[in-house]
Amino acid sequence: MKRIIMSVCSIAALLGIILTFASCKSKEEKIAEAIELLNQEKYAEGLALYQEIDDVQDTTLLNKLANLYADGKGFEQDSAKALQLWEKSANNGNPQAMGQLSNAHHYAMGGYKKDDKKAFDWAMKAAELAYAPALRNIGICYRDGTGVEKDPQKAIEYFKKAFDKGNTNAMSCLGCMYEEGDGVLVNMEEAIKYFQMAADKNDTDAYYELAYIYYNGKGVKKDLKKAFEYCLKGAELGNADCQLMVSIFYFDGKGVEKDTKKAVEWCLKAANKDHFRAMVCLGAYYEMGVGVEKNDQKAFEMYKKAAENGFDVAQYYLGMKYYDGVGVAKNKVEAEKWLQKAADQGFEEANRALKKYFGKNK
Repeated sequence: MKRIIMSVCSIAALLGIILTFASCKSKEEKIAEAIELLNQEKYAEGLALYQEIDDVQDTTLLNKLANLYADGKGFEQDSAKALQLWEKSANNGNPQAMGQLSNAHHYAMGGYKKDDKKAFDWAMKAAELAYAPALRNIGICYRDGTGVEKDPQKAIEYFKKAFDKGNTNAMSCLGCMYEEGDGVLVNMEEAIKYFQMAADKNDTDAYYELAYIYYNGKGVKKDLKKAFEYCLKGAELGNADCQLMVSIFYFDGKGVEKDTKKAVEWCLKAANKDHFRAMVCLGAYYEMGVGVEKNDQKAFEMYKKAAENGFDVAQYYLGMKYYDGVGVAKNKVEAEKWLQKAADQGFEEANRALKKYFGKNK
């Protein structure tokens, strides 16, 4: 009699035992299903399936979970868990995860101490795998001397490599080097060339830089209309710096017809991206009643939000609002506290206010 070898699933079927299909799937199939569940925003199901799988090494799944933990999307935000997953992915050779670990060491994220040497080393590992964002970051490290000895020529080399691999912002970085004479001779013609290369690929930083150049007539004939057009392109693509500048263009009526309502609309877009200068600008619009109904309380709220995030100008305005009792009840203790915070950052107006109202010298 021939020996019959039957699978667990086959035996279960013959015996009439209810067996879930998932239990008969291979490890690779379970990983693919977990990824699909997360892509469908079925976060709890995707995580539960991931936790059933022994020793996951798949970098796509590890990165997906890490990104969700980092963003607090689907699960409670947990930078430490995100970094654990990225570290596992990076050790399996994934360049995106290497880039994330580089950022974590540079910005002291998830409990890591700031360590620019480790940040550079992880970025270099990713760069050696031709990962475009890492090539750009290595360029920045060599340009600024961060985690490695400063070397402008190597910076230029890596910026060009990054651009060749599709990182358009690398050309903006290179343009800034020539505009500012950072390790190279100032050459506005070269700067504009590189900014334009990046702008042709819709790099929003390049749009901002070109707007700045034409606004100030730096190496070109001053052209406010052209400056506005460049800024508007960047603003429409979501660049907060460009959105704030478009607001100011509309407010001043420079390069475009004055329109205070549009000024407020564009400023609000930037402020909603936590752009602190835009928050202060929006606060000023509310305070003056320009393009929007005058509202001292909303002005105070805008200044407060930016001040709490360490922006010195906002700290000064907030201190003065507390001192004058505009948009909030008078509170000299709070006024002095916020003016001192601004002064500690070197904001001269705050120093003068402390001297005038509190008898303090710098």
